Amino acid sequence: MACLLFAAGAASGADSDLVNERFTTSGEDMEAHWAIDCSATVAALTEPGAQGAGQRRAELADALRKCGFIYQPPGADTVDHCPDYNRLLQALEKDDTSALDKSLKQAPACATTLH
Repeated sequence: MACLLFAAGAASGADSDLVNERFTTSGEDMEAHWAIDCSATVAALTEPGAQGAGQRRAELADALRKCGFIYQPPGADTVDHCPDYNRLLQALEKDDTSALDKSLKQAPACATTLH
């Protein structure tokens, strides 16, 4: 019985490393997979009414969440990313127009691909 428990524990330990594996793929491939365009999402935030309540705001928040996962994955070293999708998402969710505007003003200074 003890051997079975040890074997089960050893097997689960080996598999737990696989859970945290991240496949090597480009950001563009991941954007295509999720049918999002991170650059267009940032640009859409500057459109009149895009930050207001409603379906469009929910779509933008969902896209920002995915962009953050793609380009600023959880557990990665904290680095300045341009644009900072996670900061944009937080500002949008908190309805912090000052923080959102500040992050959006920095976005045009990013590389043309915004990644």
